[in-house]
Amino acid sequence: MKPFRPPAGDYASIQTLRQALADERLRAGAAALFSGAAVATAAVVGARSGPTPTHPKTAAWYARLRKPPFTPPGAAIGAAWTVLEGLLWFSGYRVLRAPASTSRTVALGLWSLSLLGLGGFTWVLFDRKQLGGALGVTAGMVASSAGFVGAAARVDKAAALAGVPLALWVSFATILQEELWRRND
Repeated sequence: MKPFRPPAGDYASIQTLRQALADERLRAGAAALFSGAAVATAAVVGARSGPTPTHPKTAAWYARLRKPPFTPPGAAIGAAWTVLEGLLWFSGYRVLRAPASTSRTVALGLWSLSLLGLGGFTWVLFDRKQLGGALGVTAGMVASSAGFVGAAARVDKAAALAGVPLALWVSFATILQEELWRRND
């Protein structure tokens, strides 16, 4: 039996075809849509568990926790996340538009991990009521967001700069979460 050989033409082998596809940048519209859908999904998943008026038992549980004096009010947290989600969209869009490379793949993986943390944190803290587990999620988000900034800097400087506020915010959130855990364990 003869080995499979792709038909002759522009692409002499499957490997050449794979390389050609890998070299393509994501088109602007597709990158915007994908980045927006990913961030929106993480935000919706995260909002499903938060201490909002639609979750009065969760809001009451959170209100009873002993919090450090540097805990921001809920409105400030909401405003901060609105800005951070916009920056997450922008940074994802920019990296998706960059030429394919190992650094781009690493940056997108770390960006995705940050989005998983965004959705996972509220589930761990508010649904599961695991203060220590939520600390683990925020610490993971520090690693993924800081790693994203470093990886994105090799791909797109604007994307890296847009990732800095998230890295700073989740660093603060980790300190806050450690205090919540310590005061309420």
